[in-house]
Amino acid sequence: MFFRNYPVLRLLIPFALGIAGAYWLPLELSKTLILSLMIVCWLVALALQHKKTLTTTLLSGIFLQILFVLAGFCLTCIHFRNDNMISFRKNFEEKQIFMAKIIDHPVPKAKSLKALAIIEQNTDKQAIGQKAVLYFAKDSLHPPNYGDVVLIHSKISEIENSKNPYAFDYKKYMQRRGIFYTAYIPASGWQKIGQFKKNLLRDKTYRIQHYFSQIFADASMSGDEYSIITAILLGNDETMEPELKASYASAGVSHILCVSGMHVGVIFMILNFLLQPLDYSKQLRLLKAVLLMIFIWLYACITGLSPSVTRAATMFSFVTIGNMMRRNTNIFHSLFASLFILLIINPLLIFEIGFQLSYAAVFGIVIFQQKLVELWEPKSKIINYFWNLITVSVAAQLATFPLSVYTFGQFPNYFLLANLSVISLSFLVVVSGVCLLAVSFIPIVSSWIAWLLTREIRLMNFLIQSIEKLPGSVTENISISWVQMLLIYLCIIAFYLLFLKKKKLYYWLGFSSLLCLILFFDFDKYYTQHIENQTIYKLSKGMAVSFNYHGKAVIFSDSIRDKKHPDYAFCIKNHERKERIESVIISLDSNYQNEFLLKEKDFVVFDGKTYQLIRRKRRHSPTSNKIAVDEMIFLKD
Repeated sequence: MFFRNYPVLRLLIPFALGIAGAYWLPLELSKTLILSLMIVCWLVALALQHKKTLTTTLLSGIFLQILFVLAGFCLTCIHFRNDNMISFRKNFEEKQIFMAKIIDHPVPKAKSLKALAIIEQNTDKQAIGQKAVLYFAKDSLHPPNYGDVVLIHSKISEIENSKNPYAFDYKKYMQRRGIFYTAYIPASGWQKIGQFKKNLLRDKTYRIQHYFSQIFADASMSGDEYSIITAILLGNDETMEPELKASYASAGVSHILCVSGMHVGVIFMILNFLLQPLDYSKQLRLLKAVLLMIFIWLYACITGLSPSVTRAATMFSFVTIGNMMRRNTNIFHSLFASLFILLIINPLLIFEIGFQLSYAAVFGIVIFQQKLVELWEPKSKIINYFWNLITVSVAAQLATFPLSVYTFGQFPNYFLLANLSVISLSFLVVVSGVCLLAVSFIPIVSSWIAWLLTREIRLMNFLIQSIEKLPGSVTENISISWVQMLLIYLCIIAFYLLFLKKKKLYYWLGFSSLLCLILFFDFDKYYTQHIENQTIYKLSKGMAVSFNYHGKAVIFSDSIRDKKHPDYAFCIKNHERKERIESVIISLDSNYQNEFLLKEKDFVVFDGKTYQLIRRKRRHSPTSNKIAVDEMIFLKD
């Protein structure tokens, strides 16, 4: 019955299965073969539809499902798999001259300028056509710009991971964007030789974003206030301090810093109000719908087309079309259709955590919020307003917390307090920001709005930082597997259906999944607490080696002194969270002893074995007595 009400879902599910198959399965199928099979399935499905029997209808549906599985598989192969990677690898093995096109606006980094480029050809004028991330030295007098054609003299390398256990898979992250290579270009290692025709939309939207950012800067907004408003309204968070981002994440309101459906909704509401005079005839309603969609998608482009914005823009496009045709649009239809369209455009979006959380939050609000609202009907309008905010926050958190905990390993305990405190404020910030942009040509009015906007952001930051400082604001180092995450979702669904329909089936399903979840937790805890191993971590600078005994570990490092060091957060923390390890950090030059380990100079006795730590740049003097070494651990400087 459910699938009959939402036919697009019958196509979306096999399409998503095809995407997953191409992404995870090591199948090397020719795109020509896949396209041929798709044509065969399509023709068979059409032929079977002419015979109106139950069997032919069923077979026609099966072939149609196979067609969409193959379509998802084929599109994912086109986006994700680089068939030419092996053949071009030999061109990048040594330093030589390449011709490249800068295809996006460079982003300033601490010591370089990061630019996305296409490597067009090499010294022998052999066509290459591979995307690469190029880091240009900042001491260049004339930095590269979007649209430049440059000659670079460098060795181009494949993007690699840090190789630390459970580390962020940067290589696969970039491959999902069709980028496989990287290079560092010194100031004397490149030369501009011309320009190519830019993407007009990309260039104009970047210039508009820069122009709007300058309006905020000219209105005397700076520091955190400037960073917040450009992030919230324009999707530019490059200037935001990491500490401020961490505060919002700890309070459970980091979604406010991203341009999302709320921001698109505010823009839609303002535009819809301004264009109300066009509602009086069918032709004018068509013009209004076209203008609304143009402005919504222009705003989406200005803010960088993040997953949450593209989802919201697609949904509001369906709403606009429905209003133009005087039809009520079902929210589930809009969600499934927008999801399907976005995956057709880029099937690899389904693996982006931002995309997953965005859709999970909206589905949670649509499914749970109304039932939560019906639990209580306050008589006061003010209390009812806050009750609606609470139910929206709880509904979104119900749908996102298993995925969020699995990915980030933490849970904001005061998320309700934080959302109640800042959602209304963030709405005012967006409205005030839009008003400032609209009246920027009137200095007196814009200065007053900028003053008000600055105070709103300061109040919002104060509330967030105050909530972060509360005791127990965040539960950290939570480790769950993907199986446990699915079991949590199963528990939520089962108990929600039990609440709605009061059937024993959902009762047994809910408690069975809860029991399985507890057993998985106990098994993981037992398994991890009986592990004895050593791990060498690759750091940005320096080295670290860990000796783990039943969940307790000692880390010896020459660069990390405590767990506040960035290298610990990026290279070690996630591994310890996943393996449920508690560690202490000791200097590599120090001697140390506890109940399971003894370290003297460069020798470590652990788990009945003697290890020697070999450092490449350290001179190892002979010992007075011969020491039997079981294993040597080589550490890179």
